Amino acid sequence: MKVIDRIRHTINFPVVWFATEPVSKSGIITYHEAEFEVKGATEFITLVNDITGTDDEIKSGFSKSCKYKVNRAEREAVEIRIIKNEEITDDIIDEFLDFFKTFWESKDTVWDDRDSVRRDLTDLRDVGALCIGIGLVNGQKAIYHTHIYDDNRARLLHSASLYRLENDEEGNTRNIIGMANRYLHYKEMLFFRDLGLKKYDWGGAGRGEDVINITEFKESFGGYTKSYYDFEVAKGLKARVFKALVHIMDDALNC
Repeated sequence: MKVIDRIRHTINFPVVWFATEPVSKSGIITYHEAEFEVKGATEFITLVNDITGTDDEIKSGFSKSCKYKVNRAEREAVEIRIIKNEEITDDIIDEFLDFFKTFWESKDTVWDDRDSVRRDLTDLRDVGALCIGIGLVNGQKAIYHTHIYDDNRARLLHSASLYRLENDEEGNTRNIIGMANRYLHYKEMLFFRDLGLKKYDWGGAGRGEDVINITEFKESFGGYTKSYYDFEVAKGLKARVFKALVHIMDDALNC
């Protein structure tokens, strides 16, 4: 479990990841992927890989195509860098944010969550729960992954790839970047296993038309479906009063 403590308007707003039981804190508490359910919780369905085996045992669960692409990437000019916590400077976080913005622009989508994502990543780093993986093709940064992790589980937060690199007008690196993306996931599994973790959580598995291709990509790694729960609770008189006042104001504005 990882807990990020935040305070606004003298109210505690803890953010809790991977809880197995309620935390003994007061405030308005946000639980992400808790292993227990409360009334009003939202079920979060994801895919999870067991990463307790050897390199070959972990890879053995991959589909034939996925395994081929991982093996092929190992033979190509793919460089992998994986860093965590104190190794991640503010500049590195900003480099990721620049890359992530470019990634969304390549999809003709405006991305305006930079400040909130920077805050989240900085907070995770500061509590020892952030990992960033980078895939380089022909010496250029082509893939970024970010993860939150605790002593048991690593969870994918962001995944971004650029399929048109500099000096590649014809798009000749597109296929190798796709292979490198799979290779980076595999190497991150090994990295987390070597830290003593047991699970690699893919951060969601939707079946909607807009995400089904992403889910099928994740499924090619052979994980299993798992449900966790997201919810918010107000604990303590001050937190309950604050939440009630917010609801009253929201109702008034929506009248």
